[in-house]
Amino acid sequence: MRGTDGLAPELDLRDALAACARVGYARVISAVATEVLRSLRAEIESNPFHPFGESFGEVRQQIDGYDIRVPASGLPALTSLCRDLREVVRSQGRGVRGLASWAPNEVGVTHYVPGSLGITPHKDGKWYRRMVVVVTVYGRAPFAICGSRDPQDIVERWISGPGDLVLMRGPGLAGARDGRPFHLVEGPRRGERLSLGIRMSSRPPTAP
Repeated sequence: MRGTDGLAPELDLRDALAACARVGYARVISAVATEVLRSLRAEIESNPFHPFGESFGEVRQQIDGYDIRVPASGLPALTSLCRDLREVVRSQGRGVRGLASWAPNEVGVTHYVPGSLGITPHKDGKWYRRMVVVVTVYGRAPFAICGSRDPQDIVERWISGPGDLVLMRGPGLAGARDGRPFHLVEGPRRGERLSLGIRMSSRPPTAP
């Protein structure tokens, strides 16, 4: 089964989508084409990054970035990637309740610098419906699924690299009222890391 233009040829997300619905997460390696990653980097870095707060509730973080609604006329590669993912998810996710109408409309751009804390265990906002897809644009850093807010309570841990996807369950996927997994992202050990959180937000757009 062939992916769309922005995704790797022969990309098959069927097992990953089923796993995400069943256990709450899945990892897919090298899913985004290298030339698309280069275009994404150029587009995203043309906009200014803003530091995020050091904490929210029990969560601590050392990151910067910005959120953007899609489609976005000034970001064609990002808009195309979201469209391609939507089409593949809807096509290959047949049989998983909620995916037939998954439509990402927001992207969270997150930038990590070496030696930073990253983000401690947290859940994505409950207003991100069905599924969140995290794409690493460049850099490498540890990513972990946790059983709780305890950073030692690791369910599975790996290194996310360029083009990799992490799929995480949101409210409404496979009929779950919630089902969001705790997860943490460490700062890179060397170099910088940039990732995209592609999501279907139920919140109204923020006024400019």
